[in-house]
Amino acid sequence: MPSKYVQVDGVATFLQHTGTTTLPEAPPLLNAGEVVLCVHASGGNGAVFRPLLRALSAAHSPLAFDLPGHGRSGGLDSLGSIEQMAAFTGALADKLGLRPYVMLGEGMGAAVAVEVALARPETVRALVLCSGDTNLGLDDERLEGLRRVTEGKARREFDRSGFSPGAERAVYERAFREWLKTDPRATYGDERACRQWQAGERLAALSVPALVVAGADDEGSRAGSDRLVAAIPGAPTRTVRLDLTGAGRRISLEQPGGLADAVQEFLGELAP
Repeated sequence: MPSKYVQVDGVATFLQHTGTTTLPEAPPLLNAGEVVLCVHASGGNGAVFRPLLRALSAAHSPLAFDLPGHGRSGGLDSLGSIEQMAAFTGALADKLGLRPYVMLGEGMGAAVAVEVALARPETVRALVLCSGDTNLGLDDERLEGLRRVTEGKARREFDRSGFSPGAERAVYERAFREWLKTDPRATYGDERACRQWQAGERLAALSVPALVVAGADDEGSRAGSDRLVAAIPGAPTRTVRLDLTGAGRRISLEQPGGLADAVQEFLGELAP
């Protein structure tokens, strides 16, 4: 899959896309259908969206990136707040010269997408919110465990929670490979940022269509999506709730085909 680095706020930012590769620092060609900008979850990176990018590329212009301190982007630490992550995402969109785009986010990335849409409503055509919620973050015990890892007081352990009980071994293997790419300090910063983020009544100000996607096999994912749908107004937006069977909270890894089908249908219904 084509990829490149672009400098955003002094950070070498790793970008994956499906358009024709261009010169360094030049935006890729993104002239097909809708531009879809994907934002990964806490401790993750943009590589989890590769199957989705491939599936959407026949009709649209999808791209994904690694936030600072994640995957192959520069830095070691999280940006520290959802609002700062949203500002960075907006700066990336400006650097690439994106026309109005669809924001697709998973977990923490869903919160980032919401903040971008609230702060820059003129740039966002629609939202796809996967495993999102009005409030995010680990419980106290798990957050404390992650803090101890960053201080070298506990062993880093792969988090197997949130997957569907029927997830295949290949899903865990891929998730493990991607998990290794991000320093636990960045993951800890992400989770603290998620704990501090409060969408609250601000969600009522969203003015774009939204597709809210939950994993049918995870109660937390379903409950979070219910809270989002309830908080996002029905008009003038069009909010759709969708459950994906065979997925927990890690939808892009567990059911990339089902997610791609749902997003394709949603994009096809957007007004020109």
